[in-house]
Amino acid sequence: MRKRLLCTESTRHSASLKLLAQGLSAKMGYKVFRSTQAKALRENIKYGHSVDKLTQYKWFKEQGLSALEFSQDPVVAAQWLSEGHTVFGRRLLTASCGKGIVVLEPGFAHTAGEMSCPVYTKYKKKKREFRVHIYKDKVVAITEKRKRAGFEGQRDTKIRNLANGYVFCQTVSNEPAGLRELALAAAKVTKSDFKGVDIGYNERNNELFIIEVNSAPGVQGSNINAYIEAICS
Repeated sequence: MRKRLLCTESTRHSASLKLLAQGLSAKMGYKVFRSTQAKALRENIKYGHSVDKLTQYKWFKEQGLSALEFSQDPVVAAQWLSEGHTVFGRRLLTASCGKGIVVLEPGFAHTAGEMSCPVYTKYKKKKREFRVHIYKDKVVAITEKRKRAGFEGQRDTKIRNLANGYVFCQTVSNEPAGLRELALAAAKVTKSDFKGVDIGYNERNNELFIIEVNSAPGVQGSNINAYIEAICS
Protein backbone atom coordinates (compact mmCIF):
# COMPACT_ATOMS: atom_id res chain seq x y z
CA MET A 1 0.00 0.00 0.00
CA ARG A 2 1.33 3.43 -0.96
CA LYS A 3 2.18 5.81 1.86
CA ARG A 4 1.03 9.35 2.56
CA LEU A 5 2.19 11.77 5.26
CA LEU A 6 -0.87 13.00 7.14
CA CYS A 7 -0.11 16.27 8.91
CA THR A 8 -1.88 19.25 10.45
CA GLU A 9 -2.01 22.76 9.00
CA SER A 10 0.56 23.88 11.58
CA THR A 11 3.05 21.14 10.59
CA ARG A 12 2.41 20.97 6.83
CA HIS A 13 5.30 23.29 5.99
CA SER A 14 7.69 21.76 8.51
CA ALA A 15 11.23 21.45 7.13
CA SER A 16 11.51 18.03 8.79
CA LEU A 17 8.31 16.80 7.15
CA LYS A 18 9.57 18.00 3.76
CA LEU A 19 12.82 16.08 4.21
CA LEU A 20 10.92 12.97 5.25
CA ALA A 21 8.66 13.22 2.18
CA GLN A 22 11.66 13.65 -0.11
CA GLY A 23 13.52 10.74 1.46
CA LEU A 24 10.49 8.45 1.33
CA SER A 25 9.83 9.38 -2.30
CA ALA A 26 13.40 8.42 -3.24
CA LYS A 27 13.23 5.22 -1.22
CA MET A 28 9.78 4.09 -2.39
CA GLY A 29 10.14 5.09 -6.05
CA TYR A 30 6.96 7.17 -6.12
CA LYS A 31 5.86 10.60 -4.89
CA VAL A 32 4.99 10.56 -1.18
CA PHE A 33 2.65 13.49 -0.60
CA ARG A 34 2.08 15.63 2.47
CA SER A 35 -1.59 16.28 3.17
CA THR A 36 -3.97 17.40 5.91
CA GLN A 37 -6.62 15.02 4.57
CA ALA A 38 -6.51 11.24 4.84
CA LYS A 39 -6.91 9.34 1.59
CA ALA A 40 -8.43 5.94 1.05
CA LEU A 41 -6.18 3.15 -0.24
CA ARG A 42 -3.17 4.87 1.28
CA GLU A 43 -1.24 4.22 4.47
CA ASN A 44 -1.77 7.59 6.16
CA ILE A 45 1.22 8.21 8.46
CA LYS A 46 0.46 10.85 11.12
CA TYR A 47 2.94 13.67 11.73
CA GLY A 48 1.77 16.18 14.33
CA HIS A 49 -1.61 16.00 16.12
CA SER A 50 -0.12 17.47 19.30
CA VAL A 51 -1.30 17.01 22.87
CA ASP A 52 -1.00 20.07 25.10
CA LYS A 53 1.39 20.09 28.06
CA LEU A 54 -1.28 19.99 30.76
CA THR A 55 -3.00 17.00 29.19
CA GLN A 56 0.38 15.29 28.96
CA TYR A 57 1.23 15.92 32.61
CA LYS A 58 -2.17 14.59 33.74
CA TRP A 59 -1.82 11.50 31.56
CA PHE A 60 1.69 10.72 32.81
CA LYS A 61 0.42 10.95 36.39
CA GLU A 62 -2.57 8.70 35.65
CA GLN A 63 -0.24 6.12 34.10
CA GLY A 64 2.12 6.23 37.07
CA LEU A 65 5.07 7.33 34.92
CA SER A 66 8.07 9.22 36.27
CA ALA A 67 7.56 12.81 35.10
CA LEU A 68 7.69 16.43 36.21
CA GLU A 69 5.53 17.33 39.21
CA PHE A 70 2.89 19.86 38.16
CA SER A 71 0.07 22.00 39.50
CA GLN A 72 -2.49 24.45 38.15
CA ASP A 73 -2.68 26.22 41.50
CA PRO A 74 -0.48 29.34 41.98
CA VAL A 75 -0.67 28.78 45.73
CA VAL A 76 1.07 25.41 45.26
CA ALA A 77 3.66 27.09 43.02
CA ALA A 78 4.28 29.68 45.74
CA GLN A 79 4.69 26.90 48.30
CA TRP A 80 7.31 25.20 46.10
CA LEU A 81 9.18 28.50 45.89
CA SER A 82 9.08 28.94 49.67
CA GLU A 83 10.59 25.45 49.99
CA GLY A 84 13.55 26.52 47.84
CA HIS A 85 12.49 24.97 44.52
CA THR A 86 12.75 26.62 41.12
CA VAL A 87 9.37 26.67 39.37
CA PHE A 88 8.54 26.89 35.67
CA GLY A 89 5.36 28.77 34.88
CA ARG A 90 4.12 27.71 31.46
CA ARG A 91 2.09 30.39 29.72
CA LEU A 92 1.79 28.42 26.48
CA LEU A 93 0.58 24.83 26.56
CA THR A 94 1.48 23.87 22.98
CA ALA A 95 4.78 25.72 22.50
CA SER A 96 8.22 24.15 22.02
CA CYS A 97 11.88 25.14 22.45
CA GLY A 98 11.21 26.78 25.82
CA LYS A 99 8.74 29.36 24.45
CA GLY A 100 6.30 30.71 27.00
CA ILE A 101 8.26 29.50 30.03
CA VAL A 102 8.59 31.87 32.99
CA VAL A 103 11.42 30.79 35.32
CA LEU A 104 10.47 31.55 38.93
CA GLU A 105 13.37 31.43 41.37
CA PRO A 106 13.02 31.12 45.17
CA GLY A 107 13.79 34.20 47.24
CA PHE A 108 12.61 36.69 44.61
CA ALA A 109 9.43 38.76 44.50
CA HIS A 110 7.38 37.83 41.45
CA THR A 111 4.71 39.87 39.73
CA ALA A 112 1.07 38.82 39.55
CA GLY A 113 1.55 38.27 35.82
CA GLU A 114 4.47 35.91 36.36
CA MET A 115 2.44 33.96 38.90
CA SER A 116 -0.58 33.67 36.61
CA CYS A 117 -0.02 30.65 34.36
CA PRO A 118 -2.26 27.76 33.27
CA VAL A 119 0.20 25.25 34.72
CA TYR A 120 3.38 25.14 36.81
CA THR A 121 6.06 22.48 37.04
CA LYS A 122 8.62 21.94 39.78
CA TYR A 123 12.11 21.99 38.30
CA LYS A 124 14.12 18.79 38.60
CA LYS A 125 17.89 18.84 38.44
CA LYS A 126 19.34 16.80 35.59
CA LYS A 127 22.87 15.88 34.63
CA ARG A 128 21.79 14.79 31.14
CA GLU A 129 18.84 15.30 28.81
CA PHE A 130 17.84 13.02 25.95
CA ARG A 131 15.43 13.01 23.04
CA VAL A 132 14.24 9.55 22.09
CA HIS A 133 12.86 9.40 18.55
CA ILE A 134 10.05 6.89 18.11
CA TYR A 135 8.14 5.78 15.04
CA LYS A 136 4.88 4.14 16.09
CA ASP A 137 6.10 1.69 18.77
CA LYS A 138 9.76 1.47 17.77
CA VAL A 139 12.76 3.51 18.97
CA VAL A 140 14.57 4.70 15.85
CA ALA A 141 17.22 7.03 17.32
CA ILE A 142 18.45 8.59 20.56
CA THR A 143 20.12 11.99 20.79
CA GLU A 144 21.50 13.91 23.76
CA LYS A 145 21.46 17.64 24.40
CA ARG A 146 24.98 18.97 24.94
CA LYS A 147 26.67 22.34 25.13
CA ARG A 148 27.65 23.68 21.74
CA ALA A 149 31.37 24.36 21.37
CA GLY A 150 32.19 28.02 20.91
CA PHE A 151 28.92 29.34 22.32
CA GLU A 152 29.65 32.73 23.91
CA GLY A 153 26.22 33.60 25.30
CA GLN A 154 25.01 33.03 28.83
CA ARG A 155 24.14 29.38 29.37
CA ASP A 156 21.03 28.34 31.24
CA THR A 157 21.21 24.67 32.14
CA LYS A 158 17.57 24.67 33.24
CA ILE A 159 16.24 25.31 29.71
CA ARG A 160 18.44 23.43 27.28
CA ASN A 161 17.59 24.87 23.88
CA LEU A 162 19.53 26.36 20.97
CA ALA A 163 19.25 29.89 22.36
CA ASN A 164 21.04 28.75 25.51
CA GLY A 165 23.83 27.04 23.60
CA TYR A 166 22.57 23.45 23.49
CA VAL A 167 22.34 21.17 20.46
CA PHE A 168 21.28 17.57 19.87
CA CYS A 169 24.22 15.19 19.48
CA GLN A 170 23.87 11.86 17.68
CA THR A 171 26.50 9.94 19.66
CA VAL A 172 25.17 8.77 23.02
CA SER A 173 27.38 6.82 25.41
CA ASN A 174 26.49 5.18 28.73
CA GLU A 175 22.78 5.19 27.96
CA PRO A 176 20.87 5.03 31.28
CA ALA A 177 19.03 1.78 31.90
CA GLY A 178 15.29 2.09 31.30
CA LEU A 179 15.55 5.12 28.98
CA ARG A 180 13.94 3.41 25.99
CA GLU A 181 11.22 1.75 28.04
CA LEU A 182 10.18 5.03 29.67
CA ALA A 183 10.18 6.80 26.30
CA LEU A 184 7.97 4.13 24.71
CA ALA A 185 5.51 4.33 27.60
CA ALA A 186 5.39 8.15 27.44
CA ALA A 187 4.97 8.17 23.64
CA LYS A 188 1.51 6.62 23.95
CA VAL A 189 0.16 10.01 25.07
CA THR A 190 -0.13 11.07 21.40
CA LYS A 191 -1.66 9.45 18.32
CA SER A 192 1.09 10.85 16.11
CA ASP A 193 3.23 8.16 14.50
CA PHE A 194 6.31 10.34 15.02
CA LYS A 195 7.32 11.06 18.61
CA GLY A 196 10.26 12.90 20.13
CA VAL A 197 10.27 12.10 23.86
CA ASP A 198 12.37 14.43 26.01
CA ILE A 199 13.69 12.74 29.14
CA GLY A 200 15.90 14.11 31.92
CA TYR A 201 18.36 12.04 33.94
CA ASN A 202 19.39 12.85 37.50
CA GLU A 203 22.64 10.95 37.80
CA ARG A 204 22.98 11.34 41.58
CA ASN A 205 19.59 9.71 42.20
CA ASN A 206 19.79 7.47 39.11
CA GLU A 207 16.38 8.82 38.16
CA LEU A 208 14.85 9.22 34.71
CA PHE A 209 11.84 11.50 34.26
CA ILE A 210 9.70 12.64 31.33
CA ILE A 211 9.85 16.32 30.39
CA GLU A 212 7.48 16.28 27.41
CA VAL A 213 6.50 14.45 24.24
CA ASN A 214 6.76 16.18 20.85
CA SER A 215 4.33 14.93 18.20
CA ALA A 216 6.17 16.65 15.33
CA PRO A 217 9.83 16.29 16.33
CA GLY A 218 12.54 18.03 14.35
CA VAL A 219 14.36 15.50 12.19
CA GLN A 220 17.77 16.03 10.64
CA GLY A 221 20.99 14.26 9.69
CA SER A 222 21.11 10.52 10.12
CA ASN A 223 17.80 10.57 11.99
CA ILE A 224 16.00 11.11 8.67
CA ASN A 225 17.29 7.81 7.34
CA ALA A 226 16.51 6.11 10.64
CA TYR A 227 12.86 7.13 10.35
CA ILE A 228 12.69 6.20 6.67
CA GLU A 229 14.09 2.74 7.36
CA ALA A 230 11.58 2.25 10.17
CA ILE A 231 8.67 3.34 7.95
CA CYS A 232 9.73 1.07 5.11
CA SER A 233 10.56 -1.99 7.18
